[in-house]
Amino acid sequence: MKCSRPVSHEALVALMAGEGLASGQAGGKGSAHGGGQGGGELDEATAASLEAHLFECDPCAEDWTKLASVVRGLRETIPMVISRAHRERMVKSGKRVLVTEVPVGVDTPARFAPELDLLVFALKVDLADVDRVRVDIVSPDGSKRFIEEDVPFDRARGEVLVACQRHFEGMFESDPTFEVHAMDPPRRLASFRVLHAWR
Repeated sequence: MKCSRPVSHEALVALMAGEGLASGQAGGKGSAHGGGQGGGELDEATAASLEAHLFECDPCAEDWTKLASVVRGLRETIPMVISRAHRERMVKSGKRVLVTEVPVGVDTPARFAPELDLLVFALKVDLADVDRVRVDIVSPDGSKRFIEEDVPFDRARGEVLVACQRHFEGMFESDPTFEVHAMDPPRRLASFRVLHAWR
């Protein structure tokens, strides 16, 4: 069965931005649209109309459920390099995060204890005159290089936060090197090595 007046994905995303049908399922209870229309949110009357349609229309409800699943997955994805605000949001959500400061030139141990969800390495580097940052994660023999461009960084604190997840174990045969580069003009600022213990 097809809907005679299907809801566009743009409208579904806007509804989600206001946390309408907050459960992510058509037929869920309650909605919270917030007080305004900033950030792509819908006004309350439009949001209420869309919600009523989703309750009544199975094809559109199915689209909503699929889109909500994708958005939840994106929200839960953790980038290789994160901002301080991202780390704080994860902690507030209940994730168990250990932050280890890593100075330049010091091989720093970090243990991924069983009770932890995430390790965060705070790479300490002078970023006073830097506008854009790149992080390279390089295997010991140089054969693998993962490049993350335009990553978040904290100029005032002089740090870049690298998020290490448990499933990264085995990505390299031994501990990689983290290189922090300025992008404009391109230049390497510092290199770091973390000695991982996965148990």
